[in-house]
Amino acid sequence: MQQRPFTVGISDGSGLIARFGDVVSFAIGADEPVAQLLGAVDAAARTQYPGAGLPDRLAPVAFGAARGVAFGVVAPTADGAIVLLKGVVAADIRTNDGGRSLVGNEGPRFVVEAVPGHATTIGLRAADRSTPYPRPHTDLQAGIVPGGGFTIVRATLPTEPPRHMETVATVRIPADAVNAPGFRSPQETAAATPVISVLSTKDGAVYPLDRPYVIGRAPLSDEAVANATASPIVVEYDPYISRVHAYITVERGDVFVRDALTPAGTFIAAPGAEDWNQVGETPARLDPGWTLRIGEWTVTHLAGGAS
Repeated sequence: MQQRPFTVGISDGSGLIARFGDVVSFAIGADEPVAQLLGAVDAAARTQYPGAGLPDRLAPVAFGAARGVAFGVVAPTADGAIVLLKGVVAADIRTNDGGRSLVGNEGPRFVVEAVPGHATTIGLRAADRSTPYPRPHTDLQAGIVPGGGFTIVRATLPTEPPRHMETVATVRIPADAVNAPGFRSPQETAAATPVISVLSTKDGAVYPLDRPYVIGRAPLSDEAVANATASPIVVEYDPYISRVHAYITVERGDVFVRDALTPAGTFIAAPGAEDWNQVGETPARLDPGWTLRIGEWTVTHLAGGAS
């Protein structure tokens, strides 16, 4: 079944609105924590029904690296949608039977509301603002834009999964958070495109090389990520890593890396080599077995997804 259409109108104000597939979020906070949070939302959006288990998926980041971020997320479930709020963010939900409003909680828990599939509008905003009107003719299709909130109109969500969906972790979740009670890793995936190779970090994060990536402390600020033509890889704070530091592209099965004109540089090395080769603006091939380094962060190209 094709997903029935809905529009995402954008309101004026301070914050970021992001749409990943049918998942729409609104966040208020500092750039780097917001980037961490939206990276986790992006990963959750790649599951069959993103709303199922959404609190468990977002909790490690929302109450960890992004604990100072106020945000809300609207995500589809099998029979409607889920609204999740944290901090000074409010949701306005309207159905044919009437309307109601919710406000996020400042404590260590989410406010979660199940919304029926026949809801007519769902809006998110800062809790200290009155219900905003979206700017005329705005409809966010994908990516990230500034704004003070959004309104989903005629929010009818799919009751059957799309044919192609996958899970990609674009934010590293600490091992102790994964082992925490109640945390579940995303597992509901439909058939995914076969992956020829992956990037793998020492701490176990894996990035399938079936798409371009932008790497840095705040890669969500890059135009390619904002336009949903590349996925972000958020690296935790390192004084030698820029907000947007390096780009990964894949062309006919070959993997390339280029530097984003950073002061500290981007480096690659062959397996077992002690010397690192600096990469410039011209894309350099990252062959299987080779390692990429920016600051203290490293990632290795593994052919065939080998571990």
